[in-house]
Amino acid sequence: MRVHDLTRHRLSVAADFDYVWKDVEPGQLAAEFQKDPPEGPTDYGQILQKLEKNIFPGALSWQHPQFMAYYPSASSVPAILSETVIASIGSVGLQWKSNPIGTELEVVVMDWVAKFLGLGPAFHHTSGVGGGIIQNTAGEAMLNMMICARTRMHRRLQPDLSWEDAFHQDSSSFAVYISDQAHFSVEKACRLAGLRCRRVPARLEGNYSLHPSDVKEAMEKDRAAGLRPVALVLTYGSTNTSGTDDIAAFKDLAKEEDLWIHVDAAYAGAAWALDEFRKDSQAVSDVVTSVNMNGSKWFLCGFDSAFLWVRDRNLLLDVFSASGVFMAEVGETSIYNPEFKDWSVPLGRRFRALRIWMVFEYFGTSGVRSYIQQAIDQASWLRSKIEESPLFEQPVQTKFGLVCVRSVKGEETTQQLAKHLSDLGYGIAPSKICEKDALRIALGSAATTQAHVEQLWKDMVTFAEQH
Repeated sequence: MRVHDLTRHRLSVAADFDYVWKDVEPGQLAAEFQKDPPEGPTDYGQILQKLEKNIFPGALSWQHPQFMAYYPSASSVPAILSETVIASIGSVGLQWKSNPIGTELEVVVMDWVAKFLGLGPAFHHTSGVGGGIIQNTAGEAMLNMMICARTRMHRRLQPDLSWEDAFHQDSSSFAVYISDQAHFSVEKACRLAGLRCRRVPARLEGNYSLHPSDVKEAMEKDRAAGLRPVALVLTYGSTNTSGTDDIAAFKDLAKEEDLWIHVDAAYAGAAWALDEFRKDSQAVSDVVTSVNMNGSKWFLCGFDSAFLWVRDRNLLLDVFSASGVFMAEVGETSIYNPEFKDWSVPLGRRFRALRIWMVFEYFGTSGVRSYIQQAIDQASWLRSKIEESPLFEQPVQTKFGLVCVRSVKGEETTQQLAKHLSDLGYGIAPSKICEKDALRIALGSAATTQAHVEQLWKDMVTFAEQH
């Protein structure tokens, strides 16, 4: 399996880094550079020497086998090599005419990924109605969706409005509902779109999950105060604990309310590739208006690869369409020549579809699926060890590749454990869960083997037995 080939490659690269977190102060790294740019040229060999001396020591190695902070940002050999090809082609995908293969390959790979994850035909380009597009980040994707949700509601309320007039209507009474466990980028997207954001408390029942009755109650209170519900953003794989909102449970609410329903599956959406989680992607197909998932996290495609799918592309076109006489003339658009400049804010587009294509060509769906399963298996093994141990406890029941843990002796010992593991070279981010200190161990680097996880557990036990 080529996942193992990738692991050996990444280990050889990561071996150059003795530790993950860098012990530096702000300004310390910048002090190694001249105050002004060099006036004359520098020999390329000298540039490489400076790269090793001044750049690498300050680089945080997210591909290191012991980097287990945040969520994975997994790259791979084909993703890295594709960047060289993308840079050498040097095209700017302003529209189909400016780089036909850039547009058409994006159509192809976005349908590939949708099928791989089990998203229904309504989200495929071949439906002629829905489709997918590659964005820079999940936050950008959600901002675009909230702008569309706002404009759509104005059109619902006043059908005679033109899309231009609908865009400029007062939206100060429009509200979006999200879990209090949702990533802060969702709230930021609402704010930038001119919408009020209502954080509804999730229930801790094993892990945090938003309940339809709580959302409905919040909407009723807002209506009584003169506000209008516009959108609901559900989370699949929250950042802090990998909690998931039960998407299927919101089907009735989706029918009752005229809402734009978006699912943020930036991290955990990758799990839909596995049979175990297929029912959740089916729920997405049945319930939601749009969904995003990051190919740059747990999917081997590297940054930036934020995937966004919509059920109706016209909801995007009516908001973002714009052109000028200096652009190439566009005939009738079809499945394979959409003008992606009219699907979101940016005009120019990188040839990111090439990276996605190369990753799938190199690993095949079986290889990508095996890589995703590997992280789940490693996390399951570590969770089982914690459950058997009297030294640690899990504040929430996690799934996917995330493990949350704390010392049974309390927060001070948990903080000491975090420092101890950092001193040993692990990149593990501390957090707070249920208002108490805990560690988040996010597995998913292609370089992390079972041996690394077992060594981590040994180091945790050794520390706990000595404190």
